[in-house]
Amino acid sequence: MTDQTAEKTADAIGFGYAEIAYLLKRMSTPESEMSARVLRLTEEMQSDVLPVAGASSLLGRGFATVVDEEIEVEEAALPVAYALGRATLWTEITLIHDEIADTVVHVESDPVSLLMQPRTLLTWFVFAQDPDVSGPNAELEILQEHVRQYPEGTAMLRARVDGAESLLLVRPDGANWAVGTVTEGDPDVMERIGLTDLELRDAIAELRNTLTPLS
Repeated sequence: MTDQTAEKTADAIGFGYAEIAYLLKRMSTPESEMSARVLRLTEEMQSDVLPVAGASSLLGRGFATVVDEEIEVEEAALPVAYALGRATLWTEITLIHDEIADTVVHVESDPVSLLMQPRTLLTWFVFAQDPDVSGPNAELEILQEHVRQYPEGTAMLRARVDGAESLLLVRPDGANWAVGTVTEGDPDVMERIGLTDLELRDAIAELRNTLTPLS
């Protein structure tokens, strides 16, 4: 049996969880292990069975070939494997509206960055980030689109590296934005209001420069 066949759209390609598990396992780097933790696929990555099923699925979909008895990843799976195995920053973006939460995982490496969204049947939709768009600008665009669709929508950004993370809470503030930050040891959220789009982008950029070691 092959992995769940995922949908393909004009902007994204879907990968089943076994396919992602195979790509993580084949890279076998500290960064791929961190990617697995962020994607909550550590158990699947370490499985002896699921990555094999993922490899079979990738072969069946034309995203991998066998060369000299070795599996070579190609086509759309190649940049996904590279980014997951060479990432330098992971940001979990939780988009909230009407008590419903959606997640986008921003995986950043040089030069490939991805935006990943979980979908039904344990499928991940993967979007390639425009290389001409910076990480903070890409995340700003996600927040802007979220509020366009849900004017009362809020969000939480969790920037992560191995052993450290930082949080940014975001909500609309009239035509502007309000952000909240959490300082270690302080139970209160420090809020700033009235931020423009550019100031929100700067707050997102600051988030990745203020990662706090996990205790």
